Amino acid sequence: MKKEIIQFFKSKTNVIAMLIFPIVLIFVMGKSLDGLMSMDKNIFSGKIIYFNIEDSSGNKNLQPFYDFSVQFQKDTEAEFVENTNPEEAIKLVNKNEAICFINVCKDDIKYFRNENGESTESKVFRNLYTQYMKKYIFIHSISKFEPQKVPQILNAQNNTQVRSERISYDEVNSFTYYTFVELTLIILYISTITLTSMYKENTLHKMTRLKTSSIKKINIIISKIALGIFIGIMQIIIIYITSTRLFGVNWGQNLIYIFMVLISFIIFSSVLGISISMIFSEEKTAYTFTNMLIIVMGFLGGSYVPLSLVKSARITSFLCELVPNYWVNTAILGLKYNVDTSYYISAINISLGSAALMIILSRIISKIKEGGSFD
Repeated sequence: MKKEIIQFFKSKTNVIAMLIFPIVLIFVMGKSLDGLMSMDKNIFSGKIIYFNIEDSSGNKNLQPFYDFSVQFQKDTEAEFVENTNPEEAIKLVNKNEAICFINVCKDDIKYFRNENGESTESKVFRNLYTQYMKKYIFIHSISKFEPQKVPQILNAQNNTQVRSERISYDEVNSFTYYTFVELTLIILYISTITLTSMYKENTLHKMTRLKTSSIKKINIIISKIALGIFIGIMQIIIIYITSTRLFGVNWGQNLIYIFMVLISFIIFSSVLGISISMIFSEEKTAYTFTNMLIIVMGFLGGSYVPLSLVKSARITSFLCELVPNYWVNTAILGLKYNVDTSYYISAINISLGSAALMIILSRIISKIKEGGSFD
């Protein structure tokens, strides 16, 4: 691996493309598409939330729901529409004509979301609504036993709400968004480094000599993955320092989880290059295919236009969920803004699972090409 790292730094093209160009890319994208991101800040504007009050007399859940709906409608320009036909409301939600349907009962509040695939605004709304109800139940419980502490708690909750709204609307800018999505895009290009490195092994006849030893071949693959991880970590450190110091981007409080998601995606990208090199005989063909694949994945992952625009069309909304970088970008942005979801676990599993699957499939295809056995 030491030899490969030295070779990497000897190439000025590699250093510029992998370590310097990402900074320029973030600056250009962040500056030029700031207006487009500003248009996308209020994702709830004009959206509909259906609700139904089953019995208003003695309904203990009615007041907290009304408090939430009035304030949310005022802040986001979303519209709460009463619908007394639950079946009709649920059908409209499943058609993406409304964010959700909330049925306020005496003993419980039933929340219905799209069964076919929840939209981004629906996930954010559900998270905000759940957090609000948890706070309300907590304050209500405190008021029964220590009512004198309620004003102090309410003041703390109000301060938290102000900070939350500022994060949601004032601090969501193009530099924040493109710092993360362009970082994952440039991580994808690690695949071209591991691909080229694998072909160099062939050129030096090392792979031919080691064909009898599957253990040594595995060691070569591991060394290429290690090379990719080293380059990826360098990229993360450089982007973190420059984005926080030059662009004023706050990475949030979940740095460890963000780092875990990125490392798993680096492994995916490294394996992608290795796998393609095992499938294609000619390096030029493999390199061209890899670059074309990165462009498509970059688009579907939101590296060129905001994810909300990618999700706005039915075909791209379906295709984007097939690429790991979509899940990685969604997970990282969720972690940055403290959105309570398990996306980061899904992103890690998808990246590592895809990497394992690619190794297996490329190994099978390679064996078929060689006409060998699968022992």
